[in-house]
Parts: sequence; structure tokens; C-alpha cells
Amino acid sequence: MRLRLERPIVFIDIQSTGLDPKTARIVRLSTLKIDPDGAHANRQELIDPEAPIPPGATAVHGISDDDIAGRPPFRSFAGALAGYLDGCDLAGFAIERFALPLLRAEFARAGHEVSFEGAAVIDAMTLFHRREPRDFAAAYRRFVGGEPPDDMGGAEAAFRVLEGELDQYADLPDDVEGLETYIHPANPDAVDPDSRLVRGSNGDVLFNFGRHRGERLLRVAEEAPDYLEWVAGNDEFSAAVRETVGAVLRGELLPVQDEGDPAVAPD
Repeated sequence: MRLRLERPIVFIDIQSTGLDPKTARIVRLSTLKIDPDGAHANRQELIDPEAPIPPGATAVHGISDDDIAGRPPFRSFAGALAGYLDGCDLAGFAIERFALPLLRAEFARAGHEVSFEGAAVIDAMTLFHRREPRDFAAAYRRFVGGEPPDDMGGAEAAFRVLEGELDQYADLPDDVEGLETYIHPANPDAVDPDSRLVRGSNGDVLFNFGRHRGERLLRVAEEAPDYLEWVAGNDEFSAAVRETVGAVLRGELLPVQDEGDPAVAPD
């Protein structure tokens, strides 16, 4: 192993209910602990997030509500995990942006003060981007060659980069609609284009964002109707989101009894 260690280092990988560290919950935590003498120890835990796992998240990591049924919540082993990480450096891919902020949030919810202060953090993604920049100049050098000429406009340069990408990635579609679908793949469970609302396994509509992520719209309508009113009147959400939430507030969206789409009350 080329990596020289003065103290243990723990590599961390997290799968969660969402992408926002402030609101997401961990559903699987994997660690690899390496001691200075080279000893390796792997650990993996499925964790009950204490909230439904959105279908969009399951589509990414393959972990469903059934998989975590009966598993302990994070708080049940937060103390042991804090001790396990104490005195260790930390590493992983994209852990600075997501894994560590989410771990801090989970520890705080469990009543543990864990800051990772004093731990060296090695993010393999940051290192990758440092050695292989992902800015426009780097893209031009890779897909076109050389530096963009001083007399070339940015729009022309962007066109040449895209053409170079299509040439190098032969499996990419070469039509605009196909490229748009590749860049922004559709979520089959999405109710709206931005996947803010999704359908659960039985067809009920669920929130896929914010503090009510994973909760049924009908339940939120009963417990926090003011939140739905805020969404329905907020132009930052798409028309599909506002219309669906409005239907709930008007009592037009009925609970689902069987598999299928949510029912709408007849006129």
C-alpha cells in the first residue's frame, strides 16, 4: 500500500434518503478502517431512517423500505460509531460535500457532539478534480485541443466542445432530445418534471424534498396544511407540483386503496 499512515484512517461511504445533508437520512453506512500497520477492517450497516425511503432514492442505491425493516435507527449505535471514528483520519469520495455534513447532522439528531475537528480529511473527488480540472478551459483542451483562440466567442467555443464530446463519446445520442434525456433522465415515479413529488410503491403521492421528504401529501395536509398552502402559492415550484398540492388542499386527491395512481375525487 502506497498510502503511509501515522494513525488510523477510515474510508466512508453513505447511501441516504436524499441529496440534501440537512434533511437526508442515512440508510446504509459502509466503512473501511486501515491501521498504520496495514490491518483492514470492513463494516457495513443498514439503518432505519425513521421515514419512508423515496422511490427516487431507491432507484439510485437499490435500498427499499423492506430492506431496512427491523434495522436499528442511527441513534442506536451513534455512540459506538463516534468512538470508532475518534482519533482517526477520514477519507472517501465526495465526503466533504455530503457524507461528513450528513454524519454531523445525524450525530446531532442523536444527541452527540461530533465535529471531526483534528481529523485530516482526504476527499478522493477533490483530489481528482485538482489533478484533472473540470473547468471550461480543461474541457476545451480535451475535446477540441489547445487553448480557445482569443478571437473566438464563448458560444462558438461551447459548440466546439459539445461537438468534441460527441466525437469522443460515440455512444451518446446525436439528437437534441436524446441528449437532453441522457443529461436529465426521467424518474418513472415522478409526478412532476423536477421529481419534487413522487409516487410510492402503492401509488400514494410523496414529498421528495424539504422537511417532509418521504411523507404522504395526504398526511401532511392533515398535520401541516399551511406547508401545502405555501407550496401551492409558490412560483418556484412547477405547475404540476402546485396543481397536485392544490388538489390535496381541495380534497380532490383521495387515498390509494390498491396498486395504481392516486385517485381523484369525481366532480
